[in-house]
Formats: sequence, structure tokens, C-alpha cells
Amino acid sequence: MERRLLERRRLPNGLVLEFWDESRRVAGDRWYMGLRAVVPVPLPEAAEDGIPPEVLQILRNRVGDRIHFQFKEERNFIPENEVETVREELKRIFLANSLPYLSHPAFPRRFLLQKARDVAQKMRWGEDYLEKLLDELRGPVPPNREEKARRQRAYPS
Repeated sequence: MERRLLERRRLPNGLVLEFWDESRRVAGDRWYMGLRAVVPVPLPEAAEDGIPPEVLQILRNRVGDRIHFQFKEERNFIPENEVETVREELKRIFLANSLPYLSHPAFPRRFLLQKARDVAQKMRWGEDYLEKLLDELRGPVPPNREEKARRQRAYPS
């Protein structure tokens, strides 16, 4: 699926909110509408209170220097003449509901703590569960071939 960056918006807490369009034509003049909101959250340099060092190491090695908050809104079978209107409406609703939460000064720390707990739990459950979570935290753009090959060599199935 082709993803297209629509907008970047700096938040008061220093993070950046991105909107990605994942829409596509499905039949005739009908569209699938997908709008993904993404906020990259940088990982701390060293383990902090509440983030075990082994969890931080897994995140750094397998995700990168940041993890991503993501929220996707979808609509199906939208007439072509309504695509732009629906896209803007999805964005407006998301901003009305989520902007205060994402802009809060405590959001980055709370998000990191929750995802660190999730990673620790998935580590106990097994590699398949962990990989699914890590994939969600990587963000909307698929890794390049080199990165994907590196991950597969380092963590074979």
C-alpha cells in the first residue's frame, strides 16, 4: 500500500504529529479512506526509572532511536467526489479528540512507560507477540530492504 505524508505539525511538548494518507481506489469511483496519525517519541539515552535496561536495549536494537504512537481511522466505499471532505473530517475529529492528549507535557514519558511494560510482557509471552508489538512501534513507513534483512539475520524466525 502506498502511504503519503500529508502534514507535519509541531506540538507544544516538542513532539511532531504526522498525518499519513493510506487511501486507495477500490472499485469504480469508490474509495477506501485511511488516515493514520503518527507521533514519533524519542527513546531516552539510558534506562530510566520504570524502563528496564533490557527493554530499552530491545527497543533500540529492533525499532530504532524512537517509537511511534499511531492511530488509524478508516472509512469504506466513499464516493470519489467526497474523498477530500472525508479526509479533512477524519483529521478534524482526530485533532478535536486527541490533540490535548498528545500535546500534554507528560505524554512522551507516559507513552514510553506503557510501551516498556508492554514489551516486557510480550517478552514473556514469546517472540511472535513481541515482534508484532515492535512492528507497531516502528512507524508507518516500511523498513528499507537492508534494515529488514539485518533484523531477519539478527532475529531469525
